[in-house]
Amino acid sequence: MNIRKIEQEEYWKVRAQHYNELQWANEKQYLNAVVEAGDFRPNHLVLDVGTGTGIVLHAIAPKVNEIIGLDISQAMLEHSNWQNNKYFVKRDIREPFFHESVFDRIVARMVFHHIIEDIQKAADECYRILKLGGKFILSEGIPPNKQVKKDYIEIFKLKEKRITFMLEDLVEMIIKAGFRNIQTSTFVMPRMSINNWLEKSGLPAKTQDKIFEMHICASDCFKKAYNMKIIRGDCLIDIKYVILIGEK
Repeated sequence: MNIRKIEQEEYWKVRAQHYNELQWANEKQYLNAVVEAGDFRPNHLVLDVGTGTGIVLHAIAPKVNEIIGLDISQAMLEHSNWQNNKYFVKRDIREPFFHESVFDRIVARMVFHHIIEDIQKAADECYRILKLGGKFILSEGIPPNKQVKKDYIEIFKLKEKRITFMLEDLVEMIIKAGFRNIQTSTFVMPRMSINNWLEKSGLPAKTQDKIFEMHICASDCFKKAYNMKIIRGDCLIDIKYVILIGEK
């Protein structure tokens, strides 16, 4: 195992401990929006890319025949529930594993920003293993507008290595992979707790304090874009997510 993979496994081992306690990950309206975008059917075989602890997978499972969760982290998968029609595979989506044209639907919620290298390869692989007429449901959190993108990047630099997308970046990526009939929608999750986000992050206390301070001391433009409220020692912001549907 190379150094990069060792670092990744250690990172996710820490995050796995409290991942299921994250407010944003369990927010029902956002989760439902992703599930509804999939138009899942009882005969479908589905792949959940970057399944993590299986939050999205468990929401989809009752609607389909079988669903497979794919993730690079054994620690995250160990927090999943391996029952009924749910299966899990420790694998990187950039490494071909499945046969061509296997899945009716592929879902990737809040995953692609973690794919620092060869991200187009991940989108291309999703296209390859989808059946003709199948759909790819991709969702990512993005800055609320381009004016605060720089601040968004600076905050996340302290938390993790990641890619910052705007909607047009994601559209371009999946079109390049071959997807057509692209549909996009926006979901805004109100009042996400920064305290919850940081306390469940596994970050050192000093880093948590710095990120919290960056929110509190942010520009008026940033605070307005995020509809920021300071309530009882917590910082509450509105988070913008985009959901894309691409057809093969």
